[in-house]
Amino acid sequence: MKTKNMKYKIYILLTVTFILFFCSVNGKETNINTKTKVTKTILLDFGFKVALGQEEDFETFKTYSFFKLTKSGKVVYVDTLLEYEFGDKLYPIVLQTGKNKFELLFEINDRPNKNYLKRIIIKNDKVIMTDSLPTFISKATDLDNDGIKEYAGFWCYDQVWGESELKTSYNPILYYKIKSTGFHLDSLLTKVRNTEIYGGFHGFEFNEQLEMPATVLDKFEKEFNRITAAGVKAK
Repeated sequence: MKTKNMKYKIYILLTVTFILFFCSVNGKETNINTKTKVTKTILLDFGFKVALGQEEDFETFKTYSFFKLTKSGKVVYVDTLLEYEFGDKLYPIVLQTGKNKFELLFEINDRPNKNYLKRIIIKNDKVIMTDSLPTFISKATDLDNDGIKEYAGFWCYDQVWGESELKTSYNPILYYKIKSTGFHLDSLLTKVRNTEIYGGFHGFEFNEQLEMPATVLDKFEKEFNRITAAGVKAK
């Protein structure tokens, strides 16, 4: 009986010790995050502010691994996993999409892959969703003459391979309309433009397995230049 009681007491003691240790570690991690030195702050519309830390300077660009987003002084989002980049003047983008509802886009450095955009959707000072969009080619313009501005972008860098480099991947350009309710993929425009480039529509995702003749890159470049020129004129 004494042996049983002794084992039980030891078990309780170890459990309590583990809990205290776990809380102590968590406390230290939280403390480290909250005390991260802020090296850059960015003021945005609608009372949003970004505080950045853990800066890395790569000479041609800088990244920040500590990201804290506040609205009117209230912390709404903290991230220490991704590397945020602010070299492109096109970003961040803040869009009000309803009463106390916003969509924000920030550029993420994803080297050696192409950078992408992190979208943070906030309602009543709380994050309700995050996802990713491709970086945009240029400023938003009316690319299909329907009276609504669009952004356009694509996920990956173009590559060629095969004998005499005659093959490339399916790399669709995606078009996003700016509406009062947020950024929306324009499915129709995306299908039409990529059918012109690739001779058919093969989906909204980059597909390395779908081999395309490298000659499609000429049409891709033509559309890329059209979008860029429209953005330049809009300035």
